[in-house]
Amino acid sequence: MRQLFPSILRPLPLLTALVGGSLLGGGLVMPLPAQALGEEAIVNKLEQVPVFIILNSDGQPLTAAAEVNDQEVKVPVVFIDGEAADEFLNRAREEDPSAEVALVDLGTLYQETVLNSEAQVPLLYLPIGDELDAALQVQPNFQGVPLFIARQGADGPYLTINQDGQASLPMFFSRNDLQTLLNRYQESNAEAASDIVVQVLSLEWLLSTMANSDDPALDAQLEQVRLFPSTEVLNFIRSQQPE
Repeated sequence: MRQLFPSILRPLPLLTALVGGSLLGGGLVMPLPAQALGEEAIVNKLEQVPVFIILNSDGQPLTAAAEVNDQEVKVPVVFIDGEAADEFLNRAREEDPSAEVALVDLGTLYQETVLNSEAQVPLLYLPIGDELDAALQVQPNFQGVPLFIARQGADGPYLTINQDGQASLPMFFSRNDLQTLLNRYQESNAEAASDIVVQVLSLEWLLSTMANSDDPALDAQLEQVRLFPSTEVLNFIRSQQPE
């Protein structure tokens, strides 16, 4: 597996602390000074998310047909699941034996494609199959790459985590990883935990909203978002590294 951006293998402090149980906390997402999320802020949030693309022998990414602004265009395919990318690679090599999987961070990829001022390129995201199934259990008509969040009741405050005195709004690519947080939350807040509701939204919606929102209250919440890649994906990446 080709690794284009070694920075993606930097330690993920929020995820490490979460698994270690040091980020327990819950409460309302507190308002911040009103400001729209700029491109740098969006990229910074996405840099912690590893994704996979398939490159041909010329270094060009695998593409698929998609409709953009009522026109059919070829867009790069982005795999959230490394194992799925490896499986698809076998099919790609039937046409191009030199094809390979590249590991990238979503922030860099997003910056070089969607945010490219010279030639903006949309991306097609393929979700993790099991996580899509989990999302459909929460929202039967769900489409896209699922992000799981928790809140106190259907319309109550979002569950937050705390690090260095700052509250963050965690969104998980894995339903099981969110459950890890909820289990720890229940240990210290059993009564409040009984009212927790799991909801799901799509990565595509989040990216569009971060780029286009002009609502100061919503921008304040988006500023606190922290994305947590799937633990299984991180373990897959580690398993591919030479010992």
